[in-house]
Amino acid sequence: MKKMSLLITFISFCAGSLLVNAQDMDIPAGSVVRMANCKITGDRLGFSDILQRAKELEFDENAPNLIFFRRPIYATPDYHENYDFQIAQWYSSFNEMRERRSASGNSSYGRLGVECGPGFVVRQLLVNQGDGLEDQSLMTTRACSTANGAGWRDVYTRLSQGAANMASDHGITTLGQIWLPALGGPMNTPFDFVYAQVGTNGEELMQRMDLFREGYRPVRGDRGQVMSCERASLWSTNRVYQRNQ
Repeated sequence: MKKMSLLITFISFCAGSLLVNAQDMDIPAGSVVRMANCKITGDRLGFSDILQRAKELEFDENAPNLIFFRRPIYATPDYHENYDFQIAQWYSSFNEMRERRSASGNSSYGRLGVECGPGFVVRQLLVNQGDGLEDQSLMTTRACSTANGAGWRDVYTRLSQGAANMASDHGITTLGQIWLPALGGPMNTPFDFVYAQVGTNGEELMQRMDLFREGYRPVRGDRGQVMSCERASLWSTNRVYQRNQ
């Protein structure tokens, strides 16, 4: 399968002076997420068929903690040309990922009727927890870079503040995530991280986008820019498996 840049692999992959206590905000360790972009190989199979097959698989103690399949709705032409969907698998740590994947391998891909490109791993930081996700929802992703000398703590603080304001002003609690490249992919990329927003359901995410379209900005005041992002891609996210806690 043709190799693609990490930018395509992810998706194709704010404003200030910070508050006085911003420098004291701790950045969470985050989860470890292995992702792979896949193409359906069966001529008579569609995404819904693959999703149903995946849900019917038997998952043992070596399975990831959580598995989602992401189908692109609006992504780059290169992504649509080369891949049909993305598999995301969550682990609590790098060592947990190593132990479970060493035991289970990649045999499930063949049973699904798909071919997947090289896997890559990101460290996922939660900007806000959200209110839980339905089995099917929508997600936007944007490739971003830090700006004006800002660091990770500045970006994390700004996005956390914006999420809190969005919740208090409009009751919208979309799940916010920062994906930091960790393992796999090119050594040099034209961006620093991916910022993802996942709605509790599809309606919530579209309401959030409409608020921005109408001019609402969750971070107020005369504050300098800490990040710069490209246009968003839109995905359908589908829960395949979740380990009982």
